[in-house]
Amino acid sequence: MNEKYGWYNSEFHWMGWILSVNQLIKYYDKVELYTDNYGYEILINQLKLPYTKVHVVLNELDIFPSELWALAKIKVYAMQEEPFIHVDGDVFIWEPFPNNFKKASLIAQNIETATDYYFDTWNSITPFLLHMPDEMSDFDINMANLSANMGITGGSNLEFFTEYASKAFEFVEKNKLIWNKINLFNFNVFFEQVLFFKMAKNNSISVEYLFSEIWADNLYEGFGDFHYVPFQKTYLHLLGDFKRNASVCRAMESYVKKFYPENYSLLIEMYSKNGDHLKSEYPLDQNMITELEEEFELELHNNDFKVLNFLLKRDLNNVSLNEFYKGYLDKKRDFKIVRLPGFKIAEKDDVRIFEIDESKSEIRLYVIDEVDEILIDELSVPITYFDLIEKMNLYLEDQQDHEAVQELAAVIEGKIEIYITLKIISIYSCN
Repeated sequence: MNEKYGWYNSEFHWMGWILSVNQLIKYYDKVELYTDNYGYEILINQLKLPYTKVHVVLNELDIFPSELWALAKIKVYAMQEEPFIHVDGDVFIWEPFPNNFKKASLIAQNIETATDYYFDTWNSITPFLLHMPDEMSDFDINMANLSANMGITGGSNLEFFTEYASKAFEFVEKNKLIWNKINLFNFNVFFEQVLFFKMAKNNSISVEYLFSEIWADNLYEGFGDFHYVPFQKTYLHLLGDFKRNASVCRAMESYVKKFYPENYSLLIEMYSKNGDHLKSEYPLDQNMITELEEEFELELHNNDFKVLNFLLKRDLNNVSLNEFYKGYLDKKRDFKIVRLPGFKIAEKDDVRIFEIDESKSEIRLYVIDEVDEILIDELSVPITYFDLIEKMNLYLEDQQDHEAVQELAAVIEGKIEIYITLKIISIYSCN
């Protein structure tokens, strides 16, 4: 249960499953789980996640090292008897997938282009390989190689998935003697994503991608932006460094607390039963969340914050607050800005920083500049956004310099967005 599976901490791995299924069932009548006995115990018996059907079919993969996690996905692809979409447990949606997916032969998230990172990883594996699929033979010599990110995959071409699974398992099993000589975790991307792309291309099978953009394999951006759901962002995938980022994980936790508090409380209870107590304010339910939000809204308007449960209420209030901020700006509507408690300015190694309190984790540090210090001082009392802009203009040497005024306004706009993300301010409508 305490295995991190690549996440910042183990509890976020399970939170990801909570969020994934609960978002999927908003848009689909059939959301099925393929798992083993261990997964069934955690996800179904303890967290009580609302899958419409559960298949306990992955126990036989226990013969493989746990680092070869992609084999479970590939086995599931080959088991399908009708068109499907497979969604990873670290993928979250806020709208259904495109209609063209229903008839697509193959589906994937996007095309990846291989960088030196991919090739360095590949070059650390190839010297030991005893077997390589024909489709992979040119990968280490063609620097323009592409692959498919399979955060989601599927389609109607079930014959392809049968053949693909057979070749992927053969690729792994025929190299069993060298498992202890290579990084098995890194091996996954090649027998899953690269092989999928190569086989589809070699067989002239079209792939429908969720995104037309092509990302470099280790340079994804925006896939962990919880602050911009559900309007600016309707699809997140915490691949790679996103799931190891404490801020991203905490933003996901706040979202899960706010919208799925019962499942979140079951997670806390699960850890408590196993002697790994996660600090929690108390068991949450939807009524309690509503009460806490109403309390904080009143405190915000009165600029009088109670210590009890402050961090919890602050975090709940912060969910999607950047979206409201963008809405105010787009509509040129004024709004009130209120500085929150729970942080201070400090100095560390001759650098000025914000020290920001976080629930259940270490203090968050953020390096600041002179403009930050001036802004935070101006925010010592609640102020409207337009009044703040006017006050900050007084710091300009020439207030008639239109270009300087515009530049300062842009800086302030960006700073306010950062402060919202850092949870050191909150905003609300003046109306």
